[in-house]
Order: sequence, then C-alpha cells, then structure tokens
Amino acid sequence: MESSWLNFHDLAIRRNRCCFKRFVVAAIIGCCLTFLSRHVMFQQLETLESTEFRKFIFMKTHKCGTSTVENIIFRFALKNELNIVLPEEGSYLSRDELFDHNSLNTTKWKDLNFDIFALHNRWNKIEVLELLREDVPTFTIIREPVEVFESLFHYLDPKLKNFYGVQDIHDMVHTIKNATLSDVVEKRYLRHIGRNQIAWDLGISPDIFDNETAITEEIERLDHEFHLVMIANRMDESLILLKQLLNWPLQNVVHLDLNRRKPEKSSKLSAAEKKVLEKWLAADVQIFQYFSRRFDEKVAEFNWKYSTSPAGRLDVDSAIKRKTQLLEEANSQLYDRCVISEVGNEELVSKYKTYNDNIMGYSINEEQEDCGLYVMSERSFLSTFRDLLLSKITTTSSVFKLF
Repeated sequence: MESSWLNFHDLAIRRNRCCFKRFVVAAIIGCCLTFLSRHVMFQQLETLESTEFRKFIFMKTHKCGTSTVENIIFRFALKNELNIVLPEEGSYLSRDELFDHNSLNTTKWKDLNFDIFALHNRWNKIEVLELLREDVPTFTIIREPVEVFESLFHYLDPKLKNFYGVQDIHDMVHTIKNATLSDVVEKRYLRHIGRNQIAWDLGISPDIFDNETAITEEIERLDHEFHLVMIANRMDESLILLKQLLNWPLQNVVHLDLNRRKPEKSSKLSAAEKKVLEKWLAADVQIFQYFSRRFDEKVAEFNWKYSTSPAGRLDVDSAIKRKTQLLEEANSQLYDRCVISEVGNEELVSKYKTYNDNIMGYSINEEQEDCGLYVMSERSFLSTFRDLLLSKITTTSSVFKLF
C-alpha cells in the first residue's frame, strides 16, 4: 500500500513539474508574442510619423498670406502629380454659398480620386470630406482682422471705393462709424467680399456676426474641424508647425512672399480708426483672438517636444526659434539665387503675372532650375493641373477599353 502511495505521489510530482514547464513555455511564448506585436506596432507608428502626408485640406481665406501657402502646396502637388480639386474654370470652388461637392458634377474629372483641396471657397467640411473620402490633415490661416480689411480695400482699389461710395479708406471708416446695420456697409462686393471676411470664408452666417455667444459656438466647431489654424502675422512659425503637421522636410516650405501690396497701396490708420474697424469686425476679432491663443499653445507644445538644444541643454523656448531661423536662412538663399529684382505685377510675363496690378512680383532668374515655380501665378498652376487631370481621365478611359 505504501509503495502504491509513493508511486502515486511521484506521478503527481511529475505531472506538476510537467504542468509547470508547460506554463513557463507558454509564458515565454506569450511574452515573445507581446514583444513582437508591440515591436510591430511601434514600427508602424514610426513609419507613420516618418511618412509625409500627400493628402490634405487647406481652407484658403482672403488676404491672409494664402497665395504664399498655396504656392507651397502647388509646388508639392506638381512634383508628386497629385490631384487637386478644381472647378471647370476659374479659381473659386464657391463664393457666396457654402461649398457643395455636387458643384463638381459637371467637371470632366468628377470621378477621379482627389488628394488636395486648396482653392477659395466658403468652408463646409462635411462636403469637402465627400470628395476626399477620408479624414485628413486640415488647416487654414487667418490674420489680424483690421489688416485683412485694409488689405482687401487696397487690393480691390478702386472697386471697393466705388461699391461703397467712398473716397478712400479713411472715408470708409467714417462711413462705418456713422452707419446703421442696414446700411450699405453691410453689403458684400460680388456677394462674397466685405465685413468679417474671415468669418464669412469659414462658413459663418452674417446673421450671427453681432451675436458673441453664437460666434463662440462657431469657434468651438472650427477648433474641432482644423488640426492647425496658422497666423499670417507669424508666417514662419506657422509654416514650421505646418511642416510638422504634414511630416514634411524643411525644403517643402521654403518660399518667396507673394502678392505683397505696392508701397503706394497702403495707408496709415489712426488708433481711433482702428478701434472703429475692430468694433465693426467684432466677429473676426473674436475668431482671431481665440486662435492666436491656440497658436501660442501649439508653439509651446512644439517647444516642449523639441526642447533639447544642440548642446544637450533643456531649452523650452528656443526650438521654434531654431527652426524659423533655418527657414529664414533657406528663404534668403532662395531669394539670392532666384530673384533679379522686385517689380510691379504689370511688368511680369504671362505665366508669372497675376490678376491684379496693385501688387508686387519678382523678375526671376530663369536660368536657375525651378526658380520659376516659386513665383508662378495661380492661373498658370491651375492650367497645368487641369491638363494633368484631363490626362489621367484619358489614361483611365484607355485602361477600361482594354477589358
């Protein structure tokens, strides 16, 4: 009996040892699988972080440095043969109505897969996503509102003077100061240019321009819709944050400043005149102040993320400064290599000439490779992109005929 019990006891020990070995093996395998899965996940994240975005949305506002940003986008799109959302003709996807993706139904390229949304329109993200078919990096740019209105007024001189029946911008301010809400100053030139241009472009109804609470709600909506709202008054910092958002190299955002007003198309407003305009542009001021604070937050986040100085010291203020300095140096080198002189738009040849003679342009050194692309007009780019879209339609049709 004792021998049988010992044999049973030995068998139990062997079974326990066997179970323990299996447990250890299973644990080791589990740890290995967990490590491998995490390793693969981290590799995927690293790949995602190192891959430049080629599909994105840029909401182009008026007189906020958008011609410079658009040129950066167009050069990237041309280099990579990307499909830009284009109307059949012109440079606007919508003017007085919110953007509707069905407006492209009459274009020959309506069935193509689009990569970039970047032209003037009245913002309507749901409809834009109908075209791009996925949530992608989305950004825009705004500017100090009084500067926006002043720039619009001089850019469209004498058209806005004639439209509002004023002699100059000082007379315009006087008219605004003494106007009622139903007065002529509430009208929009060509149905889309006028008061609170930033709010208008971003899809906010004029019916709530004087309702601070309603504007606050719209700002919250916009904050959720845009991954980045750049500030034109801080262009270099804005482009560094855009570079980070899109995982682009610095070279992609090197640029020349485009569509700058001629010196004679400027005016010095008094502090009192600026106060009048700020009150009239209250919705834009509210938007600008909010997103200026958000921009400061993003700059602070950037500085914390890249806070180690070249000497290895923790420096939470200098990261964005180092990057903008590199951009400024690259811009300066581009200017020295490509620009012969700065001239009025009326002196430029066709592919560099834009719609308006109230602005300055560049006489460019065309012997230097690619210099022309940095100053090519929007009209010339759009003609090239339309040809690209049409060629892709032809190629697609030819492929289908083979089957």
